[in-house]
Amino acid sequence: MHDGARSDTLTSVVDAVIPAAADRTVVVERALGLLAALPAHKQRQLAGVLALLGTPAGGLLLAGRPIGLAALARPERERALLRLGGIGPLRPAFDALTRLVLFSAYGDGGGAGDPLWAELGYPGPRADRPASVPVLPLATPPAAHFAVDAVVVGSGAGGGVAAALLAQAGLRVAVLEAGPPLEPVAARQREADALGALYLEGGLCASDDLGVSILAGACVGGGTSVNWSTSLRLPTPLAARWGAALARPAFADEVAAAYDTVEARLGVRPARGHNRNNAVLAEGCAALGWPVRAIPRNAPCEDERCGYCGFGCAYGEKRSTVVTYLRDAVDAGAAIYAGVRVERVLIAGGAVCGVEAVDGAGRALVVDAPLVVLAAGALRTPGLLGRSGVRSPHLGQHLHLHPTSALVAEFDTPVEAWHGPMQTVLCDRFADLDDGFGAVIEVAPAHPGIQALGIPWAGAAAHAAELAPARNRAVLIALARDRGAGQVGSGVRTDVRYRLDPYDGAHLARALAGAARIGIAAGARRVRTLFREPLALEASDANEAGLTALGEEIARRIAARAPLALFSAHQMGSARMAATEHDGVVDPEGRVYGVSGLLVADASVFPSASGVNPMLTIMALAGRTIGALSERRAAGSSTSASPS
Repeated sequence: MHDGARSDTLTSVVDAVIPAAADRTVVVERALGLLAALPAHKQRQLAGVLALLGTPAGGLLLAGRPIGLAALARPERERALLRLGGIGPLRPAFDALTRLVLFSAYGDGGGAGDPLWAELGYPGPRADRPASVPVLPLATPPAAHFAVDAVVVGSGAGGGVAAALLAQAGLRVAVLEAGPPLEPVAARQREADALGALYLEGGLCASDDLGVSILAGACVGGGTSVNWSTSLRLPTPLAARWGAALARPAFADEVAAAYDTVEARLGVRPARGHNRNNAVLAEGCAALGWPVRAIPRNAPCEDERCGYCGFGCAYGEKRSTVVTYLRDAVDAGAAIYAGVRVERVLIAGGAVCGVEAVDGAGRALVVDAPLVVLAAGALRTPGLLGRSGVRSPHLGQHLHLHPTSALVAEFDTPVEAWHGPMQTVLCDRFADLDDGFGAVIEVAPAHPGIQALGIPWAGAAAHAAELAPARNRAVLIALARDRGAGQVGSGVRTDVRYRLDPYDGAHLARALAGAARIGIAAGARRVRTLFREPLALEASDANEAGLTALGEEIARRIAARAPLALFSAHQMGSARMAATEHDGVVDPEGRVYGVSGLLVADASVFPSASGVNPMLTIMALAGRTIGALSERRAAGSSTSASPS
């Protein structure tokens, strides 16, 4: 299918999915740009579906007439797409196309003054203060083949810490980051622009069945550049469990000391105030007598007019690695290269000797180094290890996602979940429902694109009507610590396979039912879940019997695997630490079993799901890993992958 035909068919899909007021040309251009950010095999899959929609065969299948989608009248096109969604094997394609179009329309649209934004009361980028994001000095590779003492792959939570500590120890360090620089995109404060540029797969990463939408940073600073500033430690009992599993009794104390260091560098402190979105959670819990606590954050700003941190902080106030550890690394002589994707680690005789990479123009690059630290994240590190020849039955397994769903609480007055400090309070009433497993309740800063994605599309008018109260919605999320696990590909293809485990689903249901009670207690006129088949409760019916019935129905649907919008902003465990190579991929000090000089310093090493936002733990473990390396070097020992 040539580009023109694909664009025409995509235009006809856009015309059927979104309200007539939107600028089709802008939406199609944005959608094509996001499509290009997907891996090649996913692009081919969607291109194949678009090709089918443009053929007489597709029209016969979906509309009963042998003509392409573009030739159908708009109502027929809408019915044809809904029929596509009703064909089991094609449902993922329907979800992918509608999500692509909805996010392109509501996440960007025609920019300031766009009718879709105007209808929702969304102001777009902040206009009262010019962006002033500090620029991190980046380097250009000096040659197609050069040598350093250490290569760090990835510049997020783990990579930033590793780069700084290695450079400060006097090593020549090269940080290779596949993603782009943060600053130009952050300054624009545009949702679709930011997710398209700064997130993995253009913000459209998902499990293979599209059951879980996955948000992962893919830029300089990684997740620390685009997360919501939540800075939580592992629960003390879980840290002790990890230590026992690793046969390291001192583990919890070592990590606690590393937390102290990281928190000081990031300026972590509890939030002192809440925007309206967070206040709903705080007020509802207070009315119910439920526990609620302020969240420590690495962003001191509390400006009600902000709220664009998920697009990269435009003012340098969030203490991401870009303004902390990466700057420390550069100050100590490290070089940071953006847009350089590492394809594999070079290993000879059981020892690291460098990496092979490609730059943004597709040119080959070889960097020689006797030490490589992988910090590409739990969704990409397994693929790197697998392509480099590392073999383990645990590689790519044990993937935890902290499966999350939302409950929206609608009020008579504006909430504007897109403004103000993003996450400042949490409720842990359901965090330990069984043996340390359960779910916490937080809030999500929901801009229009994400809100549009969360509402299943059942027709343009119905979707627009359901999204219309966006300005008056608080978005409460239930985030489960998952005992169940999925897999991520450990080769050329890095597809994610994940199905919600019934054990975890039961905990998620309990927390969603709790979120409904919180919303009602805070004065909501209506609460709504994100099941494909609508499930809501009006305040007038929200007595004890009504709330109990809602909770029971949530539990019933989740147990029956009724389609429910699920999200993940935390991925971990896919190259886990273990006491022996029979149980994991890396040893308790982050060294890959069987390969000298190869370390892993990201969330893929977590022995189990953390149950809390992982940034601080990634950084603490990275500090512990590099500290242990420095101690071995000082003692004259090697970087052997055998546990010491």
